[in-house]
Amino acid sequence: MTVHILPFNVLADVKLVGKRKAIGYLSYFARRTELFMVPMQEQELEVIADELTARGMEVYWDHSKEDRGHQAEIAALCKQLPPRLYCRKLCPSYHRIPSHMRQFFAVDPLVIESFLLSNLECLHGYPPTAEAFVDLVRSVWVEETNPLGKMIRMAFSQRGLY
Repeated sequence: MTVHILPFNVLADVKLVGKRKAIGYLSYFARRTELFMVPMQEQELEVIADELTARGMEVYWDHSKEDRGHQAEIAALCKQLPPRLYCRKLCPSYHRIPSHMRQFFAVDPLVIESFLLSNLECLHGYPPTAEAFVDLVRSVWVEETNPLGKMIRMAFSQRGLY
């Protein structure tokens, strides 16, 4: 099957996991949705997934909406996030990510779980496991105006965790 990805070094984001990054992702689409999308065979993604798992990384595929777990915990976490001020109105500091956008995540589980355990106060009781963290970031976009959003950004950066 052919999938479509954006050509802006997105494969490098996933391939650096375990070397210089703790977590990386790649968005892919079943149909071409934008002009500058590159077709790629799904077997190529499977080869990358095999390379990552051989290095001890965990790989998560978004084959369907049902692949996203921890939805009850995510809803409880979102209720605890403080609202942000936007155009003189209090708005939620998160929004749901559409389920039609499929994602491929690679995670260094040891680094991510130690990072989550050292920042438990930001999680508001959410489980500090790599799988739960991936379910959170592929289900909800958290604004950087609160500590959880800053923590997620730090987890995806190439600095700080390695």
